[in-house]
Amino acid sequence: MMNTKSITPAERKEKIEQLRKEHQPYFEKIGKETALFIPKMSYKPQGMDENHISFFESELKNECDIYTEFVSKTYESEDPKRTLYLLHYNPFWKDEFEIITSNAGYERYFVPVSQLKIVNDITDRISKPIMIEEKEEQVVSFNNDELIKVLENINYSLQTIANVLRNK
Repeated sequence: MMNTKSITPAERKEKIEQLRKEHQPYFEKIGKETALFIPKMSYKPQGMDENHISFFESELKNECDIYTEFVSKTYESEDPKRTLYLLHYNPFWKDEFEIITSNAGYERYFVPVSQLKIVNDITDRISKPIMIEEKEEQVVSFNNDELIKVLENINYSLQTIANVLRNK
């Protein structure tokens, strides 16, 4: 049976603060203490092939990256690993994300979960260097933060290229 209990705005704010506490050390570690964190439900909308999360225009127009965690309707974490996802700011969000209007008249933009980047979870919370072999006699060492930044930049560039190619 589905839980249809709704929560008050004050309860929602408290639950979001509690969810954020789990991720705050990561935000501090990457120098984004006040990162935009918006927990969201992940689901497969009718007629779509993959899971999505939805954002209101007011959330996307902030012109900054959004961090999220998958939660239930009552803001309970749905992931035992407490995975933190990143949605890089996309200046073309109005054109690229599908918009839906609810029966109550609220507009939301659907973002495919495949566009989110996993940036942290419980297994990442133990900081240890990651080794990448460059040549037989030479090893390059990256810490987790450096590697994450490099991979995020590569991924963002690849997504931008893919979006340009899709629009041609």
